[in-house]
Amino acid sequence: MPLVPQNLYLTFHIVSIYLSYIAFFVASVAAVLYLVQNHALKYKQAGIIFSRLPDLSFLDKLNYRSISLGFPLLTLAILSGLIWTKNIYGVYWSSYNYYRESSCLVLWLLYALILHVRLSRKLHGRKVAVLSLFAFFVIILSLFGSCL
Repeated sequence: MPLVPQNLYLTFHIVSIYLSYIAFFVASVAAVLYLVQNHALKYKQAGIIFSRLPDLSFLDKLNYRSISLGFPLLTLAILSGLIWTKNIYGVYWSSYNYYRESSCLVLWLLYALILHVRLSRKLHGRKVAVLSLFAFFVIILSLFGSCL
């Protein structure tokens, strides 16, 4: 197989994974701001910082839309990574990248769960914000874990 398609899959994989992580970072920032604003409203803490934060519905929508953007990008990153791995190692799931591939699969399942509970209207607001932060924590762990 020529080297150009392999580089194309790798480039597509890297670009889509970075874009998905940026979208998930925006979602986690929105989740943190949601939790801060929610706490301030719940305990009636008025202040200059809290009055400048966006309202809860905007932050909840930003969290959801960022995850909705990042999830398909993560899916494309995983698929292009599997194709690239197949071209390089001859198998879709290699023992060389087992930790990274497993953590990406767990991450994909977590964000799929977040989208599912949000779309089914079973959870929203604070609980989705906490789940979003947990999923971003998994991203951080997978990045540090794959560097070891």
